[in-house]
Amino acid sequence: MLGYDRLIRDMHPRVELVEIRLDGVWLSRGSFQGTKRDFAEIENLLRQAREQVKRPILATFRTEGGHVSITAEVYESLVSQATRCADWVDVESNYPYLGMTAEQAAAAAENPHVQEDNEKRLTSLLRNIHTNGTGVILSRHCWEPSPNSEKEVSDLLIYQLNLGADVSKAAFSPQTPQQLANLQKGGQTTFLLTHRPTILIGMGALGQPTRLAGPQMGNWGTFVTVGGPQSAPGQLPLAQLELRYPASGF
Repeated sequence: MLGYDRLIRDMHPRVELVEIRLDGVWLSRGSFQGTKRDFAEIENLLRQAREQVKRPILATFRTEGGHVSITAEVYESLVSQATRCADWVDVESNYPYLGMTAEQAAAAAENPHVQEDNEKRLTSLLRNIHTNGTGVILSRHCWEPSPNSEKEVSDLLIYQLNLGADVSKAAFSPQTPQQLANLQKGGQTTFLLTHRPTILIGMGALGQPTRLAGPQMGNWGTFVTVGGPQSAPGQLPLAQLELRYPASGF
């Protein structure tokens, strides 16, 4: 995460939304316990960012592929706290499975009663967020080689939209040209079916075309670096995106 002085200095007029990766703050600590001090630190961080960058703020605490442990209950409290200060929050659509082993999560996902309960829990959280006037990017990050079909992509994006997302985000890890094609076609199909905002990302070098072909895939936006390190594999610097889209707007 950039220091605030550097963040302001490097701020570009075409940056429309600033993501604050809260998990990065707790990376050295290994876990987020959800103490009063933790929540106060989050609120201060987001308020300071919002005041200084003069742009809408997206608060994200990434657990998928991350290195900071957190329980589902504490995650809910964290997201609720962030809505007080952020314009947008990222909510991971599989957060109810936090704290489970891979085997437990797989078994729970196959249980229709557990799945129904988790969906109710998720939609309840989203309703509370919307009550505060905060936008929701509902996300899922798939780190295994994927997607294996166009339908896999469109099903996930539409599922998250139906749960109440303002923007449905899906990040896959294509390892073959066919998987990349599945990703691109799935995004286009979703846009044609819904005409609703999505963010579709192919992580890694092979997936970089998805970060440049945003509007053609119905993408609401894309994530870039501005003077700092990547927060995801294959993320591009803003300067490279500008070469593709020199005019205003993404």
